[in-house]
Amino acid sequence: MVLGVFILVANWGSIAQNDEYFNSQYLRLENHAYRENVRSVVMHPQNWPLAQPIYRLNDDVPLELHFDILDEELGNYMYTIIHCDYNWEKSELDYQEYIDGPTEDFIFEYEYSRNTFQRFIQYKIDIPNSTIRLTKSGNYVIKVFEEGDQNQLILTRRFSVVEEISPVSLSATVRQATMVHERYSHQEVDFKIFTGNYEITNPYSDLKVVVLQNHTWESALYDLKPRFVKNNELDYDYDGENTFLGLNEFRLFDIKDTRFTGQGIERMEIVGNENHAYLELDRSRSSLTYLQRQDINGWFFIKNDRLGSVDHADADYVHTHFSLERSAPVANGNVYIFGALTDWKIKPEARMTYNAELERFENTLYLKQGLYNYMYVLADDYSQNPDLSYISGSHFETENEYTILVYHRQLGFDYDQLIAVGDFSFGNN
Repeated sequence: MVLGVFILVANWGSIAQNDEYFNSQYLRLENHAYRENVRSVVMHPQNWPLAQPIYRLNDDVPLELHFDILDEELGNYMYTIIHCDYNWEKSELDYQEYIDGPTEDFIFEYEYSRNTFQRFIQYKIDIPNSTIRLTKSGNYVIKVFEEGDQNQLILTRRFSVVEEISPVSLSATVRQATMVHERYSHQEVDFKIFTGNYEITNPYSDLKVVVLQNHTWESALYDLKPRFVKNNELDYDYDGENTFLGLNEFRLFDIKDTRFTGQGIERMEIVGNENHAYLELDRSRSSLTYLQRQDINGWFFIKNDRLGSVDHADADYVHTHFSLERSAPVANGNVYIFGALTDWKIKPEARMTYNAELERFENTLYLKQGLYNYMYVLADDYSQNPDLSYISGSHFETENEYTILVYHRQLGFDYDQLIAVGDFSFGNN
C-alpha cells in the first residue's frame, strides 16, 4: 500500500439520507457535485492522476480538473475561483487581489464520449491557464456553474497553491503511537518546522499547521501548536494530539477493461447495452491480523486499457456490484461503501442493503472504467463521524501517507499564505 486511512474524531461531513441534501444549490466550499448526472470528478497535477491537487506558484505544471456530464447536450459552463483561509472559510481577498485575468471564464475544452454505451461529455479545465493565473498562495475552491448564473451550480472542488519560502523546511517521522491505548491501532506524526531567517513574529498565533492523511481534508488535524520553540526550530512532538488511526489497506478492484475480469472482479457481464462488474465477495477484516497489500491509498484513476483508447473520452461506465458477507444485519447503524469514489463522504447511494437470504450486504455504484480503492464503514444515520475501523480493523503497521501544510498570516496581511508542504510516509523520515 502507498497510502492509508483516517481518524475517528475527524471533521467528517454530516450524513444525510435524501437527495435534497446532495442536490441543493447552496454553495459548499468543499468537494461536491450539485447534480446527479455530474460524475467522475477528479483534480490533480497534469499527467499525475494520483497526486493531490497542490500547485506550486508560478510553476509550469498546471492542475487538471476533469468531470463528466451524463446524457445531456453540450452545456455552456463557466468557472470562477474562490480564495479561502487555511480552514476553508472564504478569505477577505477580492478576486482582483489573487487572480490575474477575468474573475470568471468559459470552459472551452470538452470531448464527446466515444465507443461507449453510456453517453456523456467530458469537460476539462487547466489551472492556471492562458486566461486566468493565480497570484497568491493558500487554499482555493474552483466553482463550475451555468453560463450567466453563478447560483446554478455544477460542482465545487478544493485545491491549494504553495509559494515555498526557501528558508522554511520540514522534517517528520511517522511512527507507532506512543500512548499505550493507541499503540497497536494508531500512528503518530511527529515533526519539526525550520524557519531559517524567515521572520515569524509569533509562531503560536501566526502559523497554522494542518496534517492530512492520504491527501484527504475530511480527516485533517488542525491548529497544532509548537510544543517548543528554540531559535529557528519549532517542535511538534506530541504523544496524543497528533495521532491517526492506522486502519487497514484498502480493498481494490480493476475495471479498466470490460472484456476481462480484472483484480477483485468475480465476473463481467454485458446486459442490454450496459456493463456490469460483480466484485468478489468481501469479508470483514476487523478481527484479522495485519496483512500488507498493494493499494492506491483509497483513491482511483480513470483508464480504459483497450489499445488506442483515450482514457477520459473512451472509458465507459460500469454498474459495479459490491457484496459484503455478514451473518446478520448491523443493529447500530448502516454499512456504506467509502473512499475517493464517494468523495470521502457518507452518501445515500453508497448505503448497503442487507440480503437475509444470502447473508450479505449488497449495493451497486455506477462508476467509470479505471482502478479503484474502497472500504466499508459503519455510520449512524445522524452521526457526522463514521466508524472506519468497524469492518476494516485498525493497525499501526498500515502504510499511510501524510502531508503537512504550513500557513502563515503575516502581520498586516488579510489571508493565509501557504509557505511549505511536506509529504511523509509511515516508517520514513
